Amino acid sequence: MSLPKIPFWKQILISLVLGLSLGISLNPESGIVSKESIYPYLPWLKLPGDLFLNILQMIMIPLVIVSIALGVSSLKNLKDLWNLGSKTLIYFIFTTIISVSIGITLTLVSKPGYQIQNKIQNQTTTDSIAINVSKDKQESIPEIITNIIPKNIINVWSKQQMLSIVFLGMMLGIFFITSKESGTALKAFCHSLESFCLWVVSLAMKLAPLAVLGLMSYAMVQIGFSLVLGLITYILTVLVGLVLILIFYALMVFVFTKKNPIHFFDSIREIPILGFSTSSSSSVLPYSLKVAKEKLKLKETVADFVLPLGATINMDGTALYQAVATVFLSQVYQIELSSIDLFLLVGTVTAASIGTAATPGVGLVILSSILYTFHIPIEGITILFGVDRFLDMCRTSVNLTGDLSCAYIMDHIWKEEK
Repeated sequence: MSLPKIPFWKQILISLVLGLSLGISLNPESGIVSKESIYPYLPWLKLPGDLFLNILQMIMIPLVIVSIALGVSSLKNLKDLWNLGSKTLIYFIFTTIISVSIGITLTLVSKPGYQIQNKIQNQTTTDSIAINVSKDKQESIPEIITNIIPKNIINVWSKQQMLSIVFLGMMLGIFFITSKESGTALKAFCHSLESFCLWVVSLAMKLAPLAVLGLMSYAMVQIGFSLVLGLITYILTVLVGLVLILIFYALMVFVFTKKNPIHFFDSIREIPILGFSTSSSSSVLPYSLKVAKEKLKLKETVADFVLPLGATINMDGTALYQAVATVFLSQVYQIELSSIDLFLLVGTVTAASIGTAATPGVGLVILSSILYTFHIPIEGITILFGVDRFLDMCRTSVNLTGDLSCAYIMDHIWKEEK
């Protein structure tokens, strides 16, 4: 008799729990092992996770380009492109504004920053140097718009500038629509390249449970218990906000599709778990496409267009986190934000979340530019370093859920219109 096959989502969940348990036991603050004895082995602990992420990131750029190109080209004409694209963009901006508003409101009510003002002096500012570098590299809005059109495709690829990559994919898709005969060979190549990328994804998924175990263990060893306890109110504020966003998604799914949101969340359960363990929306994107087409039964046109676009500009969880962190640090440093400042904060965070690289830790760099805008000391970010990894995991899960909920809703609207 053969052993019963464990469903993939259960494998991921088991690995998650084992990783948390192993990481807690190996954390130097637990007293079981010393810092000197465990740190040399940390690279080996995260090795499966690094391999998993590298495999997915290796094919991320070509998959995004061909997915968007084929998604756009599957539309019958440019009118369909405008119809789907405009609705998707409006939906993304609307949900981001709601997410930022939730974050600001919760932080003003819970006031977590006032509870740790006395702890600031104990925090080091060693890492603030790296953060301050980003302040000097801020670009103006015209420069940001100009840089969307890539001057050097190779440079864009190496730096993973996702907005430029999305633009390139859309241009390629428009070429396929307007030049059907001359683009036939190139379109066939894109189909083959997409098949190869999805094949690589299926291979990487075999490593996923071990990767989750390693990444979670590594993350828990790195997080200090003292700082986690000192920032417990801040953490709870972010987590409550993320839960409210998920409830908002459920409401949107029900309003637009008239279907049970529980069925939707049940169909995509592997994706938030993978996002939680990897902290990278772009790395999970290939598997999100697979789930959208095979489990949610979404039209390929919608899935190939909405999901890659969402991984680039739809960062609801990240936007909420940045809003909470900004108000939190303003409370820590006793900087009063007026009603106009809070209104501007909504717009600033919404704009900053668009085009944020979907990789771990980038949220802190974007946060530094927001703090600079509102004259909040950037070195305050250092007090968030200890818990950022955990919150990064949580907000990535919400980001991925938001992308899939948008694709689910847009698919329903698309089918009704057709």
